[in-house]
Amino acid sequence: MGLLSRLRSVFSASAADELPAEPPPAPDILLTDDGFTVGARTVRWSAVTRVTTYKIDFFAVDCICLSFELDGEPTLELTEESNGFNDFMDELHERFPTIPADWYATVMQPPFARNEAVLFTRETTS
Repeated sequence: MGLLSRLRSVFSASAADELPAEPPPAPDILLTDDGFTVGARTVRWSAVTRVTTYKIDFFAVDCICLSFELDGEPTLELTEESNGFNDFMDELHERFPTIPADWYATVMQPPFARNEAVLFTRETTS
């Protein structure tokens, strides 16, 4: 069930009729040999310079997000609403073992707070 569908279930039928049309579903995350694909974007793990997590408050529920800063490319943001997110998180830990294993549980608490945290920053060589 998508996020907006869950929100609609909280409201009465008349209030739900006033909500905007349901947005398209979050794009699937597909793992590749050297990275991942989200919608039309393909990212190489080697291009990731920083990974940040944060939470968005959607009134009755929160949505966990990941932001990827990349070499020479626009930032890419993912949400837990995407199909493939759990497999993606497993691969993220394999590729970046310094990311704390409990980051997801940590960003969840306390509820409805942004709880932004940097999970990974690539060290630069001078």
